[in-house]
Amino acid sequence: MKSYLDLVPISAKVHRKQNRMSIICIVLAVFLVTAIFGMADMFIRGQILQAQQENGNWHIGIQNISDEDAMLISSRPEVATVADYGTLNFRGEQEYTLHGKNVSICGGNESIVTEIFNVLDEGTFPKTENEAMISINAKDTLKLKIGEQIVITTPNGTEFSYIISGFMKNSANLMREDVYGVFLTTDGFRTIYSNETDVNPSEYTMFFVLFDNKGNIPKEIAEIKEQYGLSDKQVTENITLLGLMGQSDDSFMAQVYTVAIILFFLVLMAGVLMIASSMNTNVAQRTEFFGMVRCIGATPKQVMQLVRKEVMNWCRFAIPLGVIGGMVLVWVLCFILRQLSPQYFGGMPAFSISYPSIIAGIVVGLLTVLLAARSPAKKASKVSPLAAVSGNANDLQPVKKAANTKFFKIDTSLGIHHAKASKKNFILMISSFSISIILFLAFSVTIDFMNHTLTPLQPWTADISVISPEDTCSVKAEFIEELQQNPAVKNVYGRMFAYNVPVIVNGEEKVVDLISYEDMQFDWAKDYVLSGSLEKAQSESNTGLIVFEPQNDIEVGNVITLNLNGSQADMEIVGMLSDCPFNNRQDVGKLICSEDTFRKLTGETDYSIIDIQLSQNATENDVNEIHRLVGSQYTFSDERMGNSNTRGAYYCFGLFIYGFLVLIALITLFNIINSIAMSVVAKMKQYGVFRAIGLSNRQLAKMIIAEASTYAITGTICGSVLGIVCNKILFSKLITYKWGDAWSVPLVQLGIIIVVVAIAVILAVRNPIKKLEKTSIVDIISVQ
Repeated sequence: MKSYLDLVPISAKVHRKQNRMSIICIVLAVFLVTAIFGMADMFIRGQILQAQQENGNWHIGIQNISDEDAMLISSRPEVATVADYGTLNFRGEQEYTLHGKNVSICGGNESIVTEIFNVLDEGTFPKTENEAMISINAKDTLKLKIGEQIVITTPNGTEFSYIISGFMKNSANLMREDVYGVFLTTDGFRTIYSNETDVNPSEYTMFFVLFDNKGNIPKEIAEIKEQYGLSDKQVTENITLLGLMGQSDDSFMAQVYTVAIILFFLVLMAGVLMIASSMNTNVAQRTEFFGMVRCIGATPKQVMQLVRKEVMNWCRFAIPLGVIGGMVLVWVLCFILRQLSPQYFGGMPAFSISYPSIIAGIVVGLLTVLLAARSPAKKASKVSPLAAVSGNANDLQPVKKAANTKFFKIDTSLGIHHAKASKKNFILMISSFSISIILFLAFSVTIDFMNHTLTPLQPWTADISVISPEDTCSVKAEFIEELQQNPAVKNVYGRMFAYNVPVIVNGEEKVVDLISYEDMQFDWAKDYVLSGSLEKAQSESNTGLIVFEPQNDIEVGNVITLNLNGSQADMEIVGMLSDCPFNNRQDVGKLICSEDTFRKLTGETDYSIIDIQLSQNATENDVNEIHRLVGSQYTFSDERMGNSNTRGAYYCFGLFIYGFLVLIALITLFNIINSIAMSVVAKMKQYGVFRAIGLSNRQLAKMIIAEASTYAITGTICGSVLGIVCNKILFSKLITYKWGDAWSVPLVQLGIIIVVVAIAVILAVRNPIKKLEKTSIVDIISVQ
């Protein structure tokens, strides 16, 4: 042996079992950091992909500037692309038509299609103003091919002919509004636009700017505004994309960044305390070993070096294992995400490497280990050689205060006393418990954030809607029976509407929309009943439900008189709902009744809208078949793409948020089990002495339970108080600041983490108690 440091591999072999717990603790800490940072990185990547697909890959949009100024902006070194974009008949209200159906006309240069919106599906971008790209829904319905001619008719009857150069992907708006899409060159678009108006192109053209240098985009935006004299109204920022890139000056995004920083430090503290608690116990367990090293001539400095090298030797194995474990978890979550929403996240690599998370795991792992080793190394270096030789290195601390037996029996009192005997160890243990609880309560705020920013799909959400163009009861009722026989249809249900119906209630005249429900919709409404009887409205004639609105004073029990088609009829309000799928006209009351009541009152037999929910194995051919069945006289609103957008966003956010919380709960569980187990093992010789003087196994078990419970109860109280404070601060920054919601104590989350702590304590004391019972007194006392 050339150096005292050569004892490290020898000590590692001898104390393999004791070191295993410390190594596991380091692995867990690194795993926690790597997984959380990796999940955050993948989440941001997923959200950026989704933002680019939903809104386009652009940073700012500029209006009311000349083509010359746009050209100058594009020549700036930090600008990657400037693409012009204009639209006509975007909502389908101006009656531009293709084969008799409304068509939305867009125009721009090739960059808008290939770089900004990425909608090219087949063929090429138009090269001349007589060429056009058309949407896939027009291609499928009209059976069009590249090279064929299409004719667009304007509201004044003028016709424009174009040769198809390619096809572009459908957008959610096109499918929802049941219109075709046509994309022209800038010159072609301005030709058709100028045919209808004399407006200058700068007034209807938006120039989308994509920056190449993503270092300081806000500064570059400010310079462009100043150089070209642009007002804030002329420049539109893509807040979502810039915010995800950390390039937004938006005050709400600043709040989000602040929350992220707070959570980062909480994660860092969790890692430090977890490792520090473990190492402190490990060193205390082997105090006599370090004292013996002092006996053979090692200086305190050499002992400190010995501890640090031992710790770094653990890191050689623990840090790579923790990093690999964290990355595997991220890969699994990304795989799930691709399966849940392939439209958005199908392009995410199967084994994507998150370099920020790997770096964070390694750096934070090394820093936490070195910081955590500092105090135990000093403690080891101060061990007296005399204490080590006498075999009482752990027992020579002067007892200043005896165990308090006033409230508990001696075994329980000793357990509590042992827990508090070493103030430093006690603080480390309860801090380790507390930080896990604080971290869980802090992260739980993101659930409220998710529920505010994203709306999950409701049970009544339709994939396809067949709508009367005139908002009348003109959609044939027999479609319901035919569609029910289609294996591609999961559910189909219709509604009849009578808009702006005059009613008299309590002598006052009001206006309501009368809406019919069938059995499935009444069943969905059960969760929204505020008062009254839903079943009565469903089964009895001339009864109905009112939807709650603050400005509406119609109440349950009122009898209202409806004026329909010149005749009057009475209806009893038998219930009130908190919400309904079409609560969008706040100035008009919503009155819901059964189909029999609606038909009896109005004389109508057909529907205003038929909603269709498709089965999971429904294909595009099935949708086209349904479209052919109902014909082209109705609006065929395809909501599948919009539903997919909503579902993808919710799955992405939910997967990572709940993944964070589950991960933190598991780390809390493992940390507590590891900490208590190591604390018990470190005191094993003391327990042997207690058994030698007459304490039974049952009393020793009660002592261990009391010690573990002292750590758990104290840590839970401290963690709960600080966690609630942290929860309130983060809630005010994320929720109250944006939506104004009042904060309330997170009792559910608090209950969950307390249960996790309780389970952890039960599992933690189980094995040490069994081991203590099976080991002889002599073996326990001789433990080194």
